Amino acid sequence: MSYPAALGRGVIVNAGAIVPAEWASAQRVLVDEAAVVAPSPVVAQLHAAWVSRQPIVVELAADPGSFREPRSFRLAPWEAGARFEPLHDRLHFLVWANNVDARGAELIWWWARKAERLGATVCTDGSGDVVLPDGRPVWIDGGPRGPVHPEVGLVVHSESVELLRLTVVPPERPVQADLAADQRAAVGHGSGAARVIAPAGSGKTRVLTERLRLLHTQRAYERQNTLAVAYNVKARAEMEARCVDFRPQVKTLNAYGQSLLNEALGRLTVLDEREVRRIVEGLVDIPQSRRRSNTDPLAAYLEALSLCRLGLQDPRDTESSRDDVPGFAGVFVRYREVLAQRGAVDFDEQIYRTIEVLLSNGPFRAEAQKSCRHLLVDEFQDLTPAHVLMLRLLSIPTLDCFGVGDDDQVIYGHVGADPQFLIQFDSLFPGATAYALEVNYRSAAPVVTAARTLLGYNQRRITKDIRPATDADTAADTFRVSLVPTEALTGKAVEQIQAWLADGSQPSQIALLTRVNAQLLAPQVALTQRGVPVNGALDERVLERTGLRAALAYLRLAVGTGPAGGFASADLVEILRRPSRGLPQWFPDRLRRKKAWSAGELRSIGSTMTDRESDKLDAFVDDLESLRRAARGGNTVGILRAVRADIGLDGAMELLDRSAGAEGSSHLDDLDALLQVATLEPDPSRFEPWLRESLAKRPASAVGSDGVAPPVVTLSTVHRVKGLEWDRVIVFGVNAGVFPHRLSEDDEEERRVLHVGITRGRHNVVVLADAGRPSFMLPEFDGSAPVRPAASASPARGSSKPTTASSASQSTLAAEDEPLFDALRMWRTSRAKADKVPPYIVLSDQTLRAICSKKPTSLVQMTRVPGIGPTKLDNYGDEILEVLRGVGIE
Repeated sequence: MSYPAALGRGVIVNAGAIVPAEWASAQRVLVDEAAVVAPSPVVAQLHAAWVSRQPIVVELAADPGSFREPRSFRLAPWEAGARFEPLHDRLHFLVWANNVDARGAELIWWWARKAERLGATVCTDGSGDVVLPDGRPVWIDGGPRGPVHPEVGLVVHSESVELLRLTVVPPERPVQADLAADQRAAVGHGSGAARVIAPAGSGKTRVLTERLRLLHTQRAYERQNTLAVAYNVKARAEMEARCVDFRPQVKTLNAYGQSLLNEALGRLTVLDEREVRRIVEGLVDIPQSRRRSNTDPLAAYLEALSLCRLGLQDPRDTESSRDDVPGFAGVFVRYREVLAQRGAVDFDEQIYRTIEVLLSNGPFRAEAQKSCRHLLVDEFQDLTPAHVLMLRLLSIPTLDCFGVGDDDQVIYGHVGADPQFLIQFDSLFPGATAYALEVNYRSAAPVVTAARTLLGYNQRRITKDIRPATDADTAADTFRVSLVPTEALTGKAVEQIQAWLADGSQPSQIALLTRVNAQLLAPQVALTQRGVPVNGALDERVLERTGLRAALAYLRLAVGTGPAGGFASADLVEILRRPSRGLPQWFPDRLRRKKAWSAGELRSIGSTMTDRESDKLDAFVDDLESLRRAARGGNTVGILRAVRADIGLDGAMELLDRSAGAEGSSHLDDLDALLQVATLEPDPSRFEPWLRESLAKRPASAVGSDGVAPPVVTLSTVHRVKGLEWDRVIVFGVNAGVFPHRLSEDDEEERRVLHVGITRGRHNVVVLADAGRPSFMLPEFDGSAPVRPAASASPARGSSKPTTASSASQSTLAAEDEPLFDALRMWRTSRAKADKVPPYIVLSDQTLRAICSKKPTSLVQMTRVPGIGPTKLDNYGDEILEVLRGVGIE
C-alpha cells in the first residue's frame, strides 16, 4: 500500500509492534497513559509533524477511548487564561488526522472508508485511495489544507469528507487579484496558520478579503467551515461588500458568540447600557457621600466588569487593587447571576459566557470547532485576552488562523490588548508562517517617515521596514509640527481648518484628533463660534465632571453671582473638598441653611469651632476674598489660573487622578481644557453662560428634515478612529502630560497612540503642541531625541494604584503602633455608623495597618498608602490626618 510522499502520511502501530517498512526510518512518537495525562509535549511533536507533512510513527500504548471524547472543564475563564487549550481535543485529532492505522492485519486509511460511505469505491490500481462516482481516482488528504503538490494528482480533502462531500481540490493557480508583491505573498499563503503584519495604510482589508476570495473561489474551501472575524459591525459590512460575489461567513466575535449562546442556551436577550446600569445600581450600595463627590459612581463598577471579563482578571484581584469598587467580587457574581436569571447578556458577556460554554461543554465545543476550521481574523492587535482565548478554543484542533494586524497599533491596553499576542503569534498558533506588508499607500511620504522614526523608539515590537508608496506626495509641508503659545493653540487649529476649507477641502475630509476627550472642548466651541460644521463630540454634560464643576463654582464665587453679591452656599459646598479644607463634617449642612453668605458671616461660624478648625475656616475665607480681588478687572484665564495654582485645585484634582485610567480624560485634563477654552472668552462674568450656550447648540451632524446628515469636520479622540482616514488631520495638544499621558504606565503604547493619530491623514498632517510644555515625543518624529528607558519597566507616573498589598500592610503591627491602630478603629466605627455602612467599607484592617506603618502627615503622602485611592482620600483623608495628629503624629 503506497501513497505519494507529498501527502506526508504517518502510521499508527501498537506499542512494541513491527513498523511497516515504508515508515521504518520515520520519527517515533509514543502515546501512552502518561501522554494522555500530560499531553503537551506529545501534542507539540504531533502538530509539528502534521503541519509540515513529515511522516511519523505513532506508537499507541494507551486506550484511544481515553482521549476520544472532548473534555469539559470546570474553570472560570479568568482561571483558564488566554493561552489555555483543551489539549486532548488536539491529541485525538493529530493521532488520526493523517496517519494510517496499522494496528490490525491490514493497513486502514479511515478517511477512504468514510469516502466509500459517500459513494466512492476502493481504488485497486494504486492511482488513488478511492474512485469517485464519475470514475476519477482521488487521494483523500488528511494533512493541513492548502495547495497540493502537482505530482500527487487529484485530491479530496478530509474536511470535505467530514462535510459529507467529495469535492476535488482544484489545481493551484496564481493569485488573480492586482496586488503588490508583499500583499500577493500573504494572500497566496499555503496551509496552516499565518501572521500578517499590516502597518497603517498597507491594505490589510484588501489582503483579508482577497485571501477569502482565494480560499473559496480558487481552492474550493467550504463556507461552512471557514469564518472571517471582523473587528466591528462597520468592518464586517465593508468586508461583506467586497465579497458579494461569493458571500463568505463574516461575523464579529460578539455576533458569533451570541449565535453560539443562542444555540447552546436558547435565545438570549441583549441588554443595552441603560439596562446594564440599572442592574448594577441595584447591586451596589453607594453611600451618599460618594454620590456627592462623583457624578458617576457606577462607572468604576462598569469598568471593572469589563476588565474582569475581557481582560480575564480575577474579580477579587480587581477589587483589592482599587478603592473605588468596594465589594466588587460579590457584585461580579451577583450581576452575572441576574443576567442568567433573565436569560440575557450584555456586550462583554457575549464573549465571556461563550468562553464558559466552550470550556464547560466539550461536545458542544467540538461541534462549534467544525465551523472554524479556517479562521481569518481582522485587527488581531485589538484582541483582548478573552478574545484570544475564545478564538483558540474555536480554532482547535487545527489552529489554522490567518491573523492580520499591526503590533504598532495596539492602543487598548486598558482592557488587556497586548502586542505580545502578535509578537508571539506562533506560540498561540504553532507553525505559523510570518508575512509583512511594508508599504503605506495612504499617507504622504513625510508622514510615513515620521511615523516610522517615532515607532523606532519602541523596543517591544516586531522590527519592520515601512515605506511610502512610490507615488506618495514628498512635499515637506505635508507633515508639520507646530509649537504654539497656550493662548493661541486653539486659534491656530481653527485657522488651519478654515484655511483647508477655503482651499477647497470639504468638512468631511478633515479631522481634529486628541489624546483625551476633554481636549476637544476648546476646538469644538471655537469652531462652532466660527460657523464651521462639527460633529458635536461634547455637550453640557462634560461640565458636570468633578473638576469642571469645582472650577466653575470658584469662578461664580469670584465674580459674585450669588444673591446680593454674596457667596452662594451651593457653590461653597461644591468647593469645600476641592481642595480639602479639613473643616468639620457638619459644616456643609450649616452652609445650606442660607442661600448665600458674606465673608463676615462665614468667619462668624468659627466661634463654634475649635481653634484649629477656626483657623482653617479663616484660611478658606481668605481664599474667597483673594479670588474676589483677582476678579476685579481680571480675565477668565487669570482667575482660573489662580484657582488652580494659588488655591490648589490642581493638587486636589491630581490626587483624584491617582488611580484613574488614561484612555478617557483625567480631572487635570478637564482643567487644562477649561483653561484653553477660557482664552476664547475673557470676561469672567460671561464665560460660563457663553460656554453652556455654545455646548447646547444643535450639533451640525444632526440629521436634517431630509433625513441626511450634513458633512462635518470630525472631532474625536484617537482611540475612536482607528481604521478611519481623512485627507487632512490635526493632532491637537501633543503636550507634556498628555503624550505620554500623565496616568499612563507605558510610553510605548503612548507612542503607538500618537502614531495611529498621524497615520489617519492622507495628504496633510499637522501636529499642534503647547510651546510652554511640549511632549518629549515631538523630536522623536525626526530622530533627534535621545532614547529613553521604557516607562513600563518602572512604576506608573503619578499612579498610586497598588497591584498587590505592600509588605507594610501585610506585616505584623508594631507594638508602638497599637495606640494609633486603636484610635483609627474607633474613628472608623464612628464614621461607619454615620454613613450607615459596615466598617470594612470605610477602610479594611489591612489599610489601617498600612496607615500605622507609613504614618502619612499630608494628603499627598496618604496617596502612597495601599487601599487609599481618590475616593477614600476625598471622603476620609482629613479625618485620618486628625486621628494621626491626635496621637502626636504631625
